[in-house]
Amino acid sequence: MTKYVLLTAIGPDRPGLVDEVSQKLSERGLNIESSRMAVLGGEFAIIMLVSGDGPAADKLGTDAAELSVRTGLQVFLKPTIAPGQRAQASSVPYRLTVAGMDHPGIVHEVSQALHRFRVNIEALETRVAPAPVSGTPIFTLEAAVAVPAEVLVRELRAALLEKSDALNVDIEFEPGN
Repeated sequence: MTKYVLLTAIGPDRPGLVDEVSQKLSERGLNIESSRMAVLGGEFAIIMLVSGDGPAADKLGTDAAELSVRTGLQVFLKPTIAPGQRAQASSVPYRLTVAGMDHPGIVHEVSQALHRFRVNIEALETRVAPAPVSGTPIFTLEAAVAVPAEVLVRELRAALLEKSDALNVDIEFEPGN
């Protein structure tokens, strides 16, 4: 029986961390189903969905402490369900992009508007980078969201347009994966 485990790890960044973590999983015959990894500040963060047969997935629990010592990462495991088993209401996938001068509150304000319409954020990534000529910090948010089928998209777009004006950012909201 295939089991699924959510593995998260965080610690000081250095070369070789992905190799060391993936090697341990490979040695156990475990598969990395999906993952996100990034350097944030001086820390490296990993979140991944791992699958494998029951005994191999169970053994991962005892491997976590060894992996923490070897890599310097704090490793956490949480059993979960297969991606296809997740209960989902009928929804339509959309892509959301936000861009503008960086300032506090952008993520909160945009997510608040989505929450009001019961939109589920399925993936979200943000970054701040200097503008090419001026060096002004430019904030970018990219998200994949699931809009419930019963939501009137024109009303959601109007709410996002209000946020765009209030925050002085550009918001694009288009169907897609």
